[in-house]
Amino acid sequence: MKNPISTYIQNWQANNAVRLLTGPAFLLAFFFASCEEPIEVEGDLVPGGNNTEIRFVEIPLGLNHAAFDSLIISTNGVTGSRGQIFVGHQSSPEIGDFTAEAYFGALLDNDFIRDSLPANATAVETRLKLGFNYFYGDEFNQAQNFIVSQLRDTLIVSGELYSIYDEISIENKVSLDQEIIVNPIDTIPDYVQLSNTLGNDILNRVRDEDLNSVGIYNALRGFKIEVEGGVNNLQAISLASGESFIEVIYSAPSLDTLKSVKFDISGSSFTHVDFDPGSLIPSTYSGNKSFDLLDPSKAYFNNLMGISPRVKLNGYLNFIDTVEFLQINKAELVINSNDFSTADDESSQIRPAGNIIPYILDRDGNIVKKGEDFWALQSNFTTNGAPADPNQASSPVVLTYDDNKKEIKADLSFFLQEIYNNPDLWNEEYDFLFTGQFIRRNQTPFNEVPKINLGNFDNFLVDKENIKLKIYYTTFK
Repeated sequence: MKNPISTYIQNWQANNAVRLLTGPAFLLAFFFASCEEPIEVEGDLVPGGNNTEIRFVEIPLGLNHAAFDSLIISTNGVTGSRGQIFVGHQSSPEIGDFTAEAYFGALLDNDFIRDSLPANATAVETRLKLGFNYFYGDEFNQAQNFIVSQLRDTLIVSGELYSIYDEISIENKVSLDQEIIVNPIDTIPDYVQLSNTLGNDILNRVRDEDLNSVGIYNALRGFKIEVEGGVNNLQAISLASGESFIEVIYSAPSLDTLKSVKFDISGSSFTHVDFDPGSLIPSTYSGNKSFDLLDPSKAYFNNLMGISPRVKLNGYLNFIDTVEFLQINKAELVINSNDFSTADDESSQIRPAGNIIPYILDRDGNIVKKGEDFWALQSNFTTNGAPADPNQASSPVVLTYDDNKKEIKADLSFFLQEIYNNPDLWNEEYDFLFTGQFIRRNQTPFNEVPKINLGNFDNFLVDKENIKLKIYYTTFK
């Protein structure tokens, strides 16, 4: 059955008829790509004479949801990852209770000269610098208690892809009891004080001549950081070099001043997620199987939780079957809601999902289209314009948020035009999966659930009817 389509028609006239498929029509498509409403045009600019007209069509899109449990580590050791680990809480009656705990290794700063550490140096202060670079929540004016523990087993440096469901047992708590008020809009560093017992153990490892940097990393095993419950804030810790680190400040009789040694947060850092579904999320959701929310009129997206709409293009396919000729001037995928809002102050950091990357899946959840399948949709080019990696999974577009219009949208003009020109590019069983990060192809093609790097917590909850295509196109009368 065809989806309902509402069509607004504006005719436009021309004095001179020219070919529809040649240069003038192509240029006109770019001209109209900047127009959001039908406009008057001079007759001599319009191809096709009295035989063509511009039309507007709004097409509702069918969708259900998928949950991908293969979300991998968020580390700077994996191509395409965010270089962040998340810690904190978010809770709502509709979505549920969400908790993120961060795991990380500690790598000795390459610039530190180990021979400079005196044999009798002792720790004066041991601390963890939290280089926060992402915030989501509305209680940042409340104090949070960050708890740091040392792991029982070593966090593997490389070769292990941890998921959001992995967990490593802890050996002992190494942080001191203290509360921190995180201010998202200031530049003052945030530190968690650690025990000097840990600091002295770290100094002993640095002095041990039998240990190289990897040996020191393995001896320290790794750490877990979590936030005591009660505050509805989530933040991300940057893994960029020098942004987040463990620092041991030490003294020695032979030193005139205090010195320090730093360990960058790195290794196979990852985020573990605990989630108890709320009133909208079915408790049985799992894997890449399709499901609907408990209120089937709603659509929800949250990449950090791995829940995404799977959007179908059947309405567009039905529509193009009714059109004798189609030249798309502008086509947008639009998600709108009057409830979309943003907050950016010292107590609240709230925003809808503003960086959504759709990928094309088949019925079983496999990636079925890559960049080389679309002439205008490459995401990676060499300097001469050729695809740098033709096997890389490629998205046709990135959706972004427009706060003025309360819309999350993207231009799909070229993509939808290609489907019209070459219907074999699309199959009715295909749909879009929204993600918050670019997917990088495995060394072998995707034939199982794709590995997707973590996105952030920016999300949306909208009525399904508010996800639609808006298309301005030229056709025959």
